[in-house]
Amino acid sequence: MGKVRMESKVNYLESSNFFASKNVPILVMDTEHHGRVGMHSHDFYEFVYIDKGFSMHFCEGETTVLTSGDLFAIKPGQVHSYNSAHHTFLYNCLFSMEALESSIAAEIVELPGLKQILEPVDTKWQKLHLDFTERREVLVYLEKMKWEQINKGIGWELNMKSLLISFLVLYSRLYSNHYENVTTSNKAQILHIHKALKYIEENYKKDFLLKDMAKSINLSPDYISRQFKIAIGLSPIEYLRNFRIAKAMEQLKTTDLSISEIAANTGFSDISNFSRQFRQVIGTSPSAFRKNDDAEKS
Repeated sequence: MGKVRMESKVNYLESSNFFASKNVPILVMDTEHHGRVGMHSHDFYEFVYIDKGFSMHFCEGETTVLTSGDLFAIKPGQVHSYNSAHHTFLYNCLFSMEALESSIAAEIVELPGLKQILEPVDTKWQKLHLDFTERREVLVYLEKMKWEQINKGIGWELNMKSLLISFLVLYSRLYSNHYENVTTSNKAQILHIHKALKYIEENYKKDFLLKDMAKSINLSPDYISRQFKIAIGLSPIEYLRNFRIAKAMEQLKTTDLSISEIAANTGFSDISNFSRQFRQVIGTSPSAFRKNDDAEKS
């Protein structure tokens, strides 16, 4: 068994380096990510929306595979990092609660889904996977905020605050639709997807057959594949590949196991297959990824 490697150093990002205006501590960025964003935390809130591509997100000991259409939030002080595939496009919405009047902030915090983000309560990290209509709604607000901060027309500061409030209300509605106001038929579909995810995450080290996963849920392979693609944005096979790579990345970062041992531990048939798929997804070889991680720690 390999030794445990030391953790990457954590960079702390301060709001003073991001917000150009003290009156409007809000910033929206759209960027193309490729490769690694190291361990960091910050003193502001952050919403991240994956527009295209996918990314592995590491947050406080948990690894999550993120795909196109995923929306999630990061609290101040949460230590996290990313590894993104080629051509991953995402939006970051950064803000401080000082952007909102105290009376409005008090109301916002009470909305479904926002208490878990805006108050220092111990809750499990959650993401929303949005459908096509929901994605368009989110993009409208992100693009409007980005336009206002670039053009700075009359009343832009007021409009930025108004748009942030509207965005937070939209997030609360989306959260309710996904986790609270769920119909009986949707509950059944969600349960099927959760069972499929659990099956993959418990069996990723083994040879994977779609028919075995479908049998474990008592559904046909074609049906669960369609539902999985709609819900997650990837086919079960694509999700399995990404999950295996995410687990491999964890071991590359935290153990001294050899590349071949890690390949075997994470369900790849051989080291050449592992290296090829790792490079396709991450854009670099497993050994180069480990070397870059070591450089961050030194």
